Amino acid sequence: MATHFALLFGLLIVAPLAQAAEPSTALVRVTTYCREEGQLRAASNGVRLQNGHCAVDPKKIPYGSKIILGSEELVAVDTGPAVVSRKAARGLGRNRAEREAMVVDRYFETRSQALAWEKSHPHFMKVQIITPGKMEAVTNHSPPRPVALQPACPIGDSYFDAFSDSSPGTIRSARPRTATDWSFAGVTKSRGLLQPLRLSWLEMD
Repeated sequence: MATHFALLFGLLIVAPLAQAAEPSTALVRVTTYCREEGQLRAASNGVRLQNGHCAVDPKKIPYGSKIILGSEELVAVDTGPAVVSRKAARGLGRNRAEREAMVVDRYFETRSQALAWEKSHPHFMKVQIITPGKMEAVTNHSPPRPVALQPACPIGDSYFDAFSDSSPGTIRSARPRTATDWSFAGVTKSRGLLQPLRLSWLEMD
Protein backbone atom coordinates (compact mmCIF):
# COMPACT_ATOMS: atom_id res chain seq x y z
CA MET A 1 0.00 0.00 0.00
CA ALA A 2 2.80 2.39 0.93
CA THR A 3 4.64 1.63 -2.32
CA HIS A 4 1.54 2.31 -4.40
CA PHE A 5 0.98 5.60 -2.61
CA ALA A 6 4.60 6.66 -3.20
CA LEU A 7 4.38 5.80 -6.91
CA LEU A 8 1.13 7.75 -7.27
CA PHE A 9 2.71 10.73 -5.51
CA GLY A 10 5.70 10.56 -7.85
CA LEU A 11 3.47 10.47 -10.94
CA LEU A 12 1.58 13.55 -9.77
CA ILE A 13 4.88 15.43 -9.57
CA VAL A 14 6.46 14.12 -12.77
CA ALA A 15 3.39 14.43 -15.03
CA PRO A 16 3.38 18.27 -15.18
CA LEU A 17 7.14 18.29 -15.77
CA ALA A 18 6.85 15.79 -18.60
CA GLN A 19 4.03 17.77 -20.16
CA ALA A 20 6.04 20.98 -19.92
CA ALA A 21 9.00 19.27 -21.55
CA GLU A 22 7.07 18.05 -24.60
CA PRO A 23 8.27 19.65 -27.87
CA SER A 24 5.93 22.07 -29.64
CA THR A 25 4.93 21.46 -33.25
CA ALA A 26 4.85 24.25 -35.83
CA LEU A 27 4.52 24.73 -39.55
CA VAL A 28 7.61 26.51 -40.89
CA ARG A 29 8.96 27.66 -44.23
CA VAL A 30 12.37 26.05 -44.63
CA THR A 31 14.92 27.91 -46.73
CA THR A 32 18.64 27.32 -47.17
CA TYR A 33 21.84 29.34 -47.27
CA CYS A 34 25.48 28.36 -47.52
CA ARG A 35 29.04 29.44 -46.92
CA GLU A 36 29.46 30.77 -50.44
CA GLU A 37 26.96 33.52 -49.61
CA GLY A 38 29.45 35.00 -47.18
CA GLN A 39 27.87 34.10 -43.87
CA LEU A 40 30.55 32.39 -41.80
CA ARG A 41 29.72 32.95 -38.13
CA ALA A 42 26.66 32.47 -35.96
CA ALA A 43 24.88 35.55 -34.66
CA SER A 44 24.26 33.94 -31.26
CA ASN A 45 27.84 33.34 -30.13
CA GLY A 46 30.15 33.92 -33.09
CA VAL A 47 31.05 30.26 -33.61
CA ARG A 48 31.77 29.07 -37.13
CA LEU A 49 28.64 27.88 -38.89
CA GLN A 50 28.44 24.27 -39.96
CA ASN A 51 25.97 21.70 -41.24
CA GLY A 52 23.19 21.25 -38.70
CA HIS A 53 22.96 24.96 -37.83
CA CYS A 54 20.05 27.17 -38.82
CA ALA A 55 18.86 30.75 -38.65
CA VAL A 56 15.62 31.73 -36.88
CA ASP A 57 13.81 34.70 -35.43
CA PRO A 58 15.20 34.58 -31.85
CA LYS A 59 12.11 36.33 -30.50
CA LYS A 60 10.02 33.36 -31.56
CA ILE A 61 12.56 30.52 -31.43
CA PRO A 62 15.30 31.16 -28.83
CA TYR A 63 18.92 30.52 -29.69
CA GLY A 64 19.98 27.05 -28.66
CA SER A 65 16.61 25.51 -29.53
CA LYS A 66 16.56 22.17 -31.30
CA ILE A 67 14.47 21.97 -34.47
CA ILE A 68 13.61 18.46 -35.56
CA LEU A 69 12.92 17.98 -39.29
CA GLY A 70 11.78 14.39 -39.55
CA SER A 71 14.89 12.37 -38.69
CA GLU A 72 17.21 15.40 -38.81
CA GLU A 73 17.99 17.76 -35.95
CA LEU A 74 19.06 21.39 -36.32
CA VAL A 75 20.31 23.88 -33.73
CA ALA A 76 19.18 27.51 -33.86
CA VAL A 77 22.29 29.72 -33.72
CA ASP A 78 21.85 32.39 -36.39
CA THR A 79 19.37 34.97 -37.68
CA GLY A 80 18.85 37.38 -40.55
CA PRO A 81 16.47 40.11 -41.82
CA ALA A 82 14.70 37.81 -44.29
CA VAL A 83 14.13 35.24 -41.54
CA VAL A 84 12.70 37.78 -39.12
CA SER A 85 10.42 39.36 -41.75
CA ARG A 86 9.30 35.89 -42.94
CA LYS A 87 9.70 37.06 -46.53
CA ALA A 88 9.85 33.55 -48.01
CA ALA A 89 6.68 32.45 -46.19
CA ARG A 90 4.64 35.53 -47.08
CA GLY A 91 5.66 35.36 -50.73
CA LEU A 92 5.18 31.64 -51.31
CA GLY A 93 2.37 30.72 -48.90
CA ARG A 94 -0.73 29.27 -50.53
CA ASN A 95 -2.99 29.75 -47.52
CA ARG A 96 -3.11 31.74 -44.30
CA ALA A 97 -1.27 29.12 -42.24
CA GLU A 98 1.64 29.06 -44.68
CA ARG A 99 1.77 32.84 -45.04
CA GLU A 100 1.93 33.22 -41.26
CA ALA A 101 4.50 30.44 -40.79
CA MET A 102 7.88 31.12 -39.22
CA VAL A 103 10.98 30.81 -41.39
CA VAL A 104 13.85 28.46 -40.58
CA ASP A 105 16.92 29.05 -42.78
CA ARG A 106 19.06 25.94 -42.83
CA TYR A 107 22.81 26.30 -43.26
CA PHE A 108 24.91 24.16 -45.60
CA GLU A 109 28.63 24.33 -46.16
CA THR A 110 28.28 24.06 -49.95
CA ARG A 111 25.76 25.33 -52.46
CA SER A 112 25.34 21.87 -53.98
CA GLN A 113 24.27 20.47 -50.61
CA ALA A 114 21.72 23.25 -50.18
CA LEU A 115 20.24 22.77 -53.67
CA ALA A 116 20.05 18.99 -53.29
CA TRP A 117 18.20 19.32 -50.00
CA GLU A 118 15.73 21.87 -51.40
CA LYS A 119 14.88 19.59 -54.32
CA SER A 120 14.15 16.61 -52.09
CA HIS A 121 12.04 18.40 -49.44
CA PRO A 122 8.86 20.51 -49.49
CA HIS A 123 9.02 24.24 -48.88
CA PHE A 124 6.73 24.07 -45.86
CA MET A 125 7.26 21.44 -43.20
CA LYS A 126 5.92 20.62 -39.76
CA VAL A 127 8.76 20.59 -37.28
CA GLN A 128 9.20 19.97 -33.58
CA ILE A 129 10.81 22.73 -31.56
CA ILE A 130 12.50 22.05 -28.23
CA THR A 131 13.54 25.26 -26.51
CA PRO A 132 16.42 25.38 -23.99
CA GLY A 133 13.93 25.71 -21.13
CA LYS A 134 12.22 22.49 -22.10
CA MET A 135 15.53 20.68 -22.47
CA GLU A 136 16.52 21.85 -18.99
CA ALA A 137 13.26 20.52 -17.56
CA VAL A 138 14.06 17.08 -18.93
CA THR A 139 17.68 17.17 -17.73
CA ASN A 140 17.28 18.55 -14.24
CA HIS A 141 14.06 16.93 -13.11
CA SER A 142 14.11 13.22 -12.58
CA PRO A 143 11.29 11.18 -11.05
CA PRO A 144 11.42 11.34 -7.25
CA ARG A 145 12.44 8.25 -5.40
CA PRO A 146 9.58 6.35 -3.77
CA VAL A 147 9.28 7.21 -0.10
CA ALA A 148 9.30 4.24 2.24
CA LEU A 149 6.49 4.90 4.67
CA GLN A 150 6.92 3.37 8.11
CA PRO A 151 3.89 1.70 9.67
CA ALA A 152 2.43 3.24 12.77
CA CYS A 153 3.04 1.52 16.08
CA PRO A 154 0.20 -0.91 16.78
CA ILE A 155 -2.22 -0.39 19.59
CA GLY A 156 -2.82 -3.14 22.09
CA ASP A 157 -0.54 -5.86 23.34
CA SER A 158 2.07 -5.38 20.56
CA TYR A 159 4.55 -2.59 20.11
CA PHE A 160 7.57 -1.56 18.03
CA ASP A 161 10.99 -0.84 19.45
CA ALA A 162 11.08 2.17 17.10
CA PHE A 163 13.37 4.12 19.34
CA SER A 164 15.89 1.37 19.96
CA ASP A 165 19.62 1.79 19.57
CA SER A 166 19.49 0.24 16.09
CA SER A 167 20.28 2.28 12.99
CA PRO A 168 17.79 4.98 11.96
CA GLY A 169 15.07 3.78 9.66
CA THR A 170 15.23 0.24 11.06
CA ILE A 171 12.11 -0.86 12.87
CA ARG A 172 12.05 -4.11 14.75
CA SER A 173 9.21 -6.50 14.37
CA ALA A 174 6.39 -6.36 16.88
CA ARG A 175 6.20 -8.78 19.81
CA PRO A 176 3.70 -9.16 22.61
CA ARG A 177 4.22 -7.07 25.70
CA THR A 178 4.61 -9.22 28.79
CA ALA A 179 3.80 -8.44 32.38
CA THR A 180 7.38 -9.00 33.51
CA ASP A 181 9.23 -6.40 31.51
CA TRP A 182 8.87 -3.56 29.05
CA SER A 183 11.39 -2.01 26.67
CA PHE A 184 11.94 1.59 25.62
CA ALA A 185 15.04 2.87 23.82
CA GLY A 186 16.75 -0.46 24.44
CA VAL A 187 16.46 -0.19 28.25
CA THR A 188 14.79 -3.02 30.10
CA LYS A 189 13.20 -2.25 33.46
CA SER A 190 12.08 -4.74 35.99
CA ARG A 191 8.53 -5.32 37.04
CA GLY A 192 9.21 -3.82 40.44
CA LEU A 193 9.18 -0.30 39.08
CA LEU A 194 5.88 -0.93 37.40
CA GLN A 195 3.96 -2.39 40.34
CA PRO A 196 0.40 -1.16 40.13
CA LEU A 197 -0.79 1.15 42.83
CA ARG A 198 -2.93 -0.58 45.31
CA LEU A 199 -5.79 1.42 46.66
CA SER A 200 -6.30 0.09 50.13
CA TRP A 201 -9.66 1.69 50.56
CA LEU A 202 -10.98 -0.35 47.68
CA GLU A 203 -9.75 -3.67 49.06
CA MET A 204 -12.28 -6.01 50.44
CA ASP A 205 -11.65 -7.56 53.87
